[in-house]
Amino acid sequence: MKDQQPPSRFLGRRRFLGEIGCAALSTAPILSSILNLRLIGELAAAEAPADDDYRALVCVFLAGGNDSFNMLAPVDVDGYAEYAAARTSVALAVSDFSPLTGNLPDGRTLGLQDSMPNLKALFEANKAAFVCNVGTLVEPTDITSYTNGSAALPSGLFSHSDQQMHWHSSMPDNRSPTTGWAGRMADLLEELNGESQVSMNISLDGINLFQSGAQTVPLSLNSNGVAPELTSWNSASYLPKRTAIESILDAQYQNAFQRTFAAMKKNAIRANASYKSAIALGDAVTTSFTTTNNLSVKLQTVAKTIAARTPLQKKRQTFFVVVPGWDLHGSLEANHPALLASVDQALGEFQNAMASLGIEDQVTLYSASDFARTLSSNGSGTDHAWGGNQFVVGGAVNGGKFYGDYPELALGSSLDTGRGRLIPTTSVDQYFAEMACWMGVSQASLPMVLPNLSRFSSEGLGYLTPTL
Repeated sequence: MKDQQPPSRFLGRRRFLGEIGCAALSTAPILSSILNLRLIGELAAAEAPADDDYRALVCVFLAGGNDSFNMLAPVDVDGYAEYAAARTSVALAVSDFSPLTGNLPDGRTLGLQDSMPNLKALFEANKAAFVCNVGTLVEPTDITSYTNGSAALPSGLFSHSDQQMHWHSSMPDNRSPTTGWAGRMADLLEELNGESQVSMNISLDGINLFQSGAQTVPLSLNSNGVAPELTSWNSASYLPKRTAIESILDAQYQNAFQRTFAAMKKNAIRANASYKSAIALGDAVTTSFTTTNNLSVKLQTVAKTIAARTPLQKKRQTFFVVVPGWDLHGSLEANHPALLASVDQALGEFQNAMASLGIEDQVTLYSASDFARTLSSNGSGTDHAWGGNQFVVGGAVNGGKFYGDYPELALGSSLDTGRGRLIPTTSVDQYFAEMACWMGVSQASLPMVLPNLSRFSSEGLGYLTPTL
C-alpha cells in the first residue's frame, strides 16, 4: 500500500475536502447544492480550461467482468511460470501473448493476448497505455485490514450490479447513488458547450447512472444514431400514433410527475431531431467500420457524432458503449479471445477514424469492467474477483507504458483475498481523476465529481496530461 502523498495537482484543496467530507458529498441533495454554487459564481470560473479546444471521453464498458490477467500477462520465464501455476487449466500458452516493449520495475515483461494486434500497435506507437490492478475501493486496503475486518469495503463486493454501480458512480460506499461521475462532470462543464438541445453525454446503450447528473440527462441512441423509442417516428405508417402521442404530451397536467414525464419526452424528441440535423452537417467519416461487429457499429456512431461537434455546438462530450458477454464462468478459452478480438478490431477502426478527422489528440477512449476474475480456475472458466487491468487509448495518452502496480500473480500473495481475488492497488477514483482533469475539471471541483478521491494518494498516475 502506497503512503499518502502531499497534495498535488489532483487535490490541492485538502482543507476544502476536510470541511465538506466524503460522507456529505455522497448524498444527492448535498451534491446538488454544491453544484448550484457555480450558478452564483462561486466555482464557475474554475471550470474554464486553459484553452477552448474539443475534448471527448469514450467509455467502453466490458460488462460481466473481463478476465484481464488473460488479456495482459507476464511472458518472461519466471513471470510466466508464476502465471501458469496460478491459472492452471485456464492459462494460455506463452506463445498466445505478444511481448510489449518495456519491463515492469521488478523486471517482468508483459505480453498482450495476440488477439489484440491493433491495441499492441497503438501501445508501441505511444498512443495506448495500461493501468494495472484497478478496482473499487472505499479506502486504501491491504490484506491485514481486509482479513481483520477493519477496512471499509465497497458494498456488494463481487456482485455484478453493485460493482458496475460503483464504477459508474465513484461512490463505493453508497448503494443507491442517483448520479454518476460523468453526469456530475457534465453538470460542471456544460457551460463550455453551446445552446444545442443535445446533451453533452451520449449513450449507445440506454440511460445509465454513469452519465446522469443532477442537471444532466444523457441522450440515448441506438447503433444507427436514433433514439430507440423514435425509430419509426417519421414513417408514414406511424403518423397516427405520432399524432396521438404529441397530443398527449402537449396536454396540461396538474400532477408533477405527469408534467415532468411529458417535458422529458418532448425534450428527447427535440434533442433527437437536433441531433439528426447536426449529423447531416458534420464532417464525413470515411473510415470503414465492420458492420458485423456490434462494437464497431456503435463506435462508428460515436465517430459520426464527434465529426458533427461543430453543428452540435459541443466542446466537451462523453460517450458510453457496452460490450456484453464477459461473465465467463465456463468456456473461457473458447470465448475470451474472440471477445478481445472484436474489441480490438473496433478500437483499431475507431482510432483510424479519429486520425482521419485530425482529432485523435482530443479523444480518449478507455476500458472499464465490473471486476477482474479469479486467478484460479473453476475448471473451464473463472469467477468474480476484484482488481484488474484496463487500457486507455488516444493521442493525448502518455502511451507505451504501464501505470499503477501490476501485481504478483502467485496464489496466496500479499494481495490475495482467496482464489486470486486481488485487492486493487489503484482505485477507480484515481483512474478517473486523470480523465476529469484532462476534460477540464478544476482542482477545486474534483471533490464534486469524484467524492471518494480524498481518501487516496493525491499523486497523479500520469497517463494523461491534464488540461489545467
